[in-house]
Amino acid sequence: MTQAERDAIAALVRLLQDEVTAIRNGDLGQVSAQAKRKAELGAMVEAAGPAIAVALAADLPEDGLQAQIATLRDLIDTDRALLERMTQATGALVTELARLRDRHGLRGIYGATGASRGSDPLPVQRFDQSV
Repeated sequence: MTQAERDAIAALVRLLQDEVTAIRNGDLGQVSAQAKRKAELGAMVEAAGPAIAVALAADLPEDGLQAQIATLRDLIDTDRALLERMTQATGALVTELARLRDRHGLRGIYGATGASRGSDPLPVQRFDQSV
C-alpha cells in the first residue's frame, strides 16, 4: 500500500469527522462545500481497495490500518445516518409546506372544478368533551 493511499484514508477520516461535526452544528454550507472533495477521496480509497485488502491480510499491528479502517467505517455509517435523517426532515418539511399552502391558498377556497367550497375553507374542529 502506497503512502498516497494511506494519506487518502487519513484525509477522508478527517473530512468525515468535520462533516459529522458540521451536520450536528447545523452548518450545512460546510457539508455542501466539502461534497466534491469527499467524492474525490472516496474514489481514491475505493480504487485502493485491493491494496487495502492485502495490507489488512498482512495484519501488522504496528501499522494501525485496521483501526483506521474501523474508524472510517464508523464515520461512514454515522455520516450516512445523519444525512438520511436530514433528507427525511427536509422531505417532511416540504410536505408540510405544501399542505399549508393548499390550506391557506386558493386551493383551500376553491375545489378542483373551480366551484367555491363554502364560506369556511377550514373545517370546524370538534373536541371530545367527555373526558
